[in-house]
Amino acid sequence: MKFMIMYIVLVSVLFIGAGCKKKSTDSGNNCLSKLNFTKIAFTDDAGNELSKDTTDWTNESTWCQEEYNLFQTGSVDLSGSGTSQLTTHFFPNPVSTLGSIVVTGQQKCPVQFVVVNRSLQVLDTFSVVYPGTGYLIKTVNFSDSLKYKSGNYYRIYFAAHSTGHLFFYKGHGDLKKG
Repeated sequence: MKFMIMYIVLVSVLFIGAGCKKKSTDSGNNCLSKLNFTKIAFTDDAGNELSKDTTDWTNESTWCQEEYNLFQTGSVDLSGSGTSQLTTHFFPNPVSTLGSIVVTGQQKCPVQFVVVNRSLQVLDTFSVVYPGTGYLIKTVNFSDSLKYKSGNYYRIYFAAHSTGHLFFYKGHGDLKKG
């Protein structure tokens, strides 16, 4: 009888263990291995571009599912928002303490930002509502040495939304903590 109970317990543990699997960060398309955080657009303290990375601060047509999953869109207020051409820019890069994100466009819309490390671990999130004219500057603080290590690379993802069109403008910008 003891042998039968031990056998049932052992078989149950094996079935439970076989059913558990480690959470994967790979959606099958090897998303994380394709991300290169080390290619940055260098900018000075005044926002002048010193070198260009053509993949940074542009509208990207495709993202992998892990990138979309960084954003919580359920509570985004889309009232009065429209779809328009936006541009984003970040300076200075490398950044030591404070960085600035500049957003310009033609119509009001909410824009979400997510700062991640190279493992796509979320370090910070914030949102702005672009008013529809002029430019908007959002200051980002990178002084927390527990989150942002000097010499490391990070990525800021951004996504702009409008009524009936989530993620109409989306992309990323890589930065280096100086």
